[in-house]
Amino acid sequence: MKNIYKYALIAFLCGLIFFVFEVPCRELFKISDTTEVRIVAALPLLFGISFGFWGVFGCAVANLIADIMSGYEPIIFIPGFFVQIIYGYVPAVIWNKLRKKDKNKYKLDKIYKIVQYMIIVILDSAATAFMVVSVIKLQFNESYFSMLSANIFFNQFITMVVIGIPYLICASLLYQRKQRKLAKKKINFIFSFSLNEKFILFFLVSSIVISIAIGTASYPSIAIKYGESNLYLWSYVYFLIGGLLNIGIWVSLGFLYYMERTVTKPIENMSQIAKTIGQNTDVYIKIHNILQKCQKYVYFTSEIGKLARSYQEMATELDDYVKNLTEATAKEQKVHTELSIATTIQRASLSNPLKVEGLDNYAMMHPALEVGGDFYDNFFIDDDHIALLIADVSGKGVPAALFMMVSKIVLKHNLQHGLSPAEALNRANDELAEHNIHDMFVTCLCGVLNIKTGHLVYANAGHEKPIIRHKGGDFKVVDIKSGFVLAGMEGYKFKEFEVDLKPGDSIFTYTDGIPEAINEKNEEFGMDRLLKVLNESKNDSVHARCRKVRMAVKEFTGKAPQFDDITMVSFEIKEPETDSAQKA
Repeated sequence: MKNIYKYALIAFLCGLIFFVFEVPCRELFKISDTTEVRIVAALPLLFGISFGFWGVFGCAVANLIADIMSGYEPIIFIPGFFVQIIYGYVPAVIWNKLRKKDKNKYKLDKIYKIVQYMIIVILDSAATAFMVVSVIKLQFNESYFSMLSANIFFNQFITMVVIGIPYLICASLLYQRKQRKLAKKKINFIFSFSLNEKFILFFLVSSIVISIAIGTASYPSIAIKYGESNLYLWSYVYFLIGGLLNIGIWVSLGFLYYMERTVTKPIENMSQIAKTIGQNTDVYIKIHNILQKCQKYVYFTSEIGKLARSYQEMATELDDYVKNLTEATAKEQKVHTELSIATTIQRASLSNPLKVEGLDNYAMMHPALEVGGDFYDNFFIDDDHIALLIADVSGKGVPAALFMMVSKIVLKHNLQHGLSPAEALNRANDELAEHNIHDMFVTCLCGVLNIKTGHLVYANAGHEKPIIRHKGGDFKVVDIKSGFVLAGMEGYKFKEFEVDLKPGDSIFTYTDGIPEAINEKNEEFGMDRLLKVLNESKNDSVHARCRKVRMAVKEFTGKAPQFDDITMVSFEIKEPETDSAQKA
């Protein structure tokens, strides 16, 4: 019942908006005896994109009422009602289908999206002209290639471009604001357009101004050539404006396509910021350089803005923390302070276990005395997919911790934008390698799990191979070929692997701090001992299993110092509970 009220309200409001703007157009903006400039022509498509069928239905009802008020015969306004629904709903469905994989269906941040919209508009305008003329032919002798059909085509095209593009861009901003509210983000929402959106708005306004200026200036020439009445002369001017606007938009799209390929992209700007991490040994110089480079990007709502705010927050916290401690300490204490900062960065970067129905997951990390760069991350990509990351950065101390943060941000950015594990590693490798003047590197195991089907796709960048146990079996090391490390060689392409996990199946991932742990006799813990502990605890929960691995390593090493981080991430597909278990 609630849905009925909701749809009725949508139809009423959309129809009311359509009607309020439709009726004045019929009286004030006539360009021929049978046609007027209808600025509402774009609303059925736009409301269809935003609200679905009921948004289009409301517009169709409003147009029907306006036709009746204008004195049209039933043979005209009844078919016209269905024409209104068809030309509004069909292109809206096509657009929503094309944007099915996009989180924000309104966002025009890519050139191909704008081209798709323009093609839809042109085809819809032509179809509308054909359908409307077909309806009019039921009562009047009208040609398909008449001034009326041209008026209808250009009216549809111009309004869908002039009103439609700004509508989608503004709707995109409102959608982003809504999503931030739903996610309960504490940072204030900042209205900002993407680079492509700014360009298309600029070129759209420029094309409109130029088209109107040329069209109006051409009025005397058109009057001399055609010698028509004033009303029909404005039809020719309107055609000229529509044609010029069409040309202007397509020229603009050509320029934007060139800019998209040649202008520095947000991720490349982020790489330039990351370059400052390895330029100097003094942490204060690093912090200053990071803050300076981030300053002009922090108010952007695009990806570079998110990354810049993350860098700024990190750098500011580092600056305050270091200043408060180093003022009262000697040189040796300063070294200790930097290690403490790195530990804080490392711990702050770790994610909490995900709460997913049917999935048991746990992760733990025990840093070494000298802070390393181990990290892991688990997060939702969408409702059906989660990302699973575990990585180990070379080096120790603050450089490793900062490089770890950069690597984590880049990988998360790539995965959240729909890249596959291999594609995410490929792009991260190129971005990290570009300015890697200190030859740091990252090993990483990156996977995307479909939580509904259990299908896992993963790629390995020089990391320890995962250990998998299928229901009823033992834990075994997966026999795959590990790729090269991240940031080691620009242009390297990683390979993907797939596995289907069923209820009862488990995966255990880890860093080299476990098999390479050394005891007082300089012996390594090794893979055999790790597999033994895992198989002895295969019936335990993933939490208990990870704890037993940690205790086994601790007992083996004894009093020997821990030289590397010990990190592990494990998850298991839960088996459905039996009826007896549910009753209990």
